[in-house]
Amino acid sequence: MSTDITFDLKPLTFNDIPDPNSPDFACFLDAYFEAGERLANSMDDWADGGVKEHGTVQLRTISTGSAQAKLRKSIGVSEYWCGRVSTHDAESLKPYASEPVPARLSLVRSLSRRLSSDRRRSTDMDEVTRQARVMSQHPRGVYEHFRRGLLEYHSENEREYIDAVRDTQCLAVLVPHVAEVWRLTYVTPAPTSPRTFVVLLLSRELTVARGTRCFMNISLPFTHPDCPEKVGAEKSRVRGRYVSVELVREGAEGARVEWRMATSSDAGGNIPRFVTNAALPKNIAEDVHSFLRWMMRRYTDDEGRTGAGDTASAPNTAS
Repeated sequence: MSTDITFDLKPLTFNDIPDPNSPDFACFLDAYFEAGERLANSMDDWADGGVKEHGTVQLRTISTGSAQAKLRKSIGVSEYWCGRVSTHDAESLKPYASEPVPARLSLVRSLSRRLSSDRRRSTDMDEVTRQARVMSQHPRGVYEHFRRGLLEYHSENEREYIDAVRDTQCLAVLVPHVAEVWRLTYVTPAPTSPRTFVVLLLSRELTVARGTRCFMNISLPFTHPDCPEKVGAEKSRVRGRYVSVELVREGAEGARVEWRMATSSDAGGNIPRFVTNAALPKNIAEDVHSFLRWMMRRYTDDEGRTGAGDTASAPNTAS
């Protein structure tokens, strides 16, 4: 089944997804995560896109030209893709704990916390309580820091550290924290209109040999009947689309992590694809810096301890 998986910008619908209670749904998830892992691992063969963020982020690209046609076919893509690879350990994370947060992003976070109980309209207060409990616990070890920020409450956290994200809303929960549909609203430079992206978010911790921990997020364009284009709140927004694969893998016996992310995007409206493609490398590289600053400042205690250098695993908070 995994050979049939493609990562493109054609939106999925509920008709494309098996019943979450059926064995077919488990196969659906397995196929996507197997294909996602294959795509992430293939980034070593993509074209070198240079380095960003003071040499800490390696960029990779795969074009639509004939030279990479065989590679694109093997990983189920047809569009231009851009990706990044970075590695992080406790020592490299320390400087981010003391970096100041931009004033505009601080305001966004303040408003974000006030609206936190409204973001998952399909869940009850038990889920809101769980979110508050999970996100308030200080993680131990580098991997657990990334797990807390990128796997647990992935879309909610994006609003906290990505400056362009102005709103996130859960439209549907197929399996909590595993398969959910989200609406994300981004602001774009004037005079362009805000962009809305609706995605099916698939998340899973993967089984890796020798006890190495790893998790993956896959975002796929989606059409949800409760969020039609140019209706209601969407009237002044342009519908964009993106697909992405994100892989965080533990290494060096827990002392560091490797973070890989690859994406293809179409901002829609009057923004040509070549403009979107040209902006992708810079944007995804900056997201690394923004996330690390948010993560380390959030989980630094009053005495300046981050817990990133600890080796013990955090308690299981999935239930």
